[in-house]
Amino acid sequence: MARIRHIALHTEDPAKTAEFYKDVFGLQELNRKPDDSGADGVWLSDGYIYFAILKFGGDGAPNLGKGPSTVVGVHHIGFYVDDMEEACSTIEAADSTECPGSSDANRKYMGPDGLMIDMRVRGWDEAIGAKTPLYQLAPVVPD
Repeated sequence: MARIRHIALHTEDPAKTAEFYKDVFGLQELNRKPDDSGADGVWLSDGYIYFAILKFGGDGAPNLGKGPSTVVGVHHIGFYVDDMEEACSTIEAADSTECPGSSDANRKYMGPDGLMIDMRVRGWDEAIGAKTPLYQLAPVVPD
């Protein structure tokens, strides 16, 4: 079975967008290119999934749409959070606004570049009616 290993999005300012995800969700920076600016891309992780934030139109994230203004990308990203009130306060302090369709259990905010961010304290299994086993991830302890 395949497992999601990374998500990539493209943006006009990878370094600025990466700072948002680091500040709001505590993601850790893994790498940036070039090293001094991150203008071409910044790679983050939550410890399980890699999150590549790439320069729109650059070699790593070309515009693959059919027209000159077509932008094809990720619709939204879902995050587990430990404390919903704290997460909402933090994302609102980062100038994100709550989206229509948000609920107490499933808070939705507009993040940088118009990417919606979906936050829950519990998983999405009840929302999607998963008909297959779901797995808990555990950190790998190096030898």
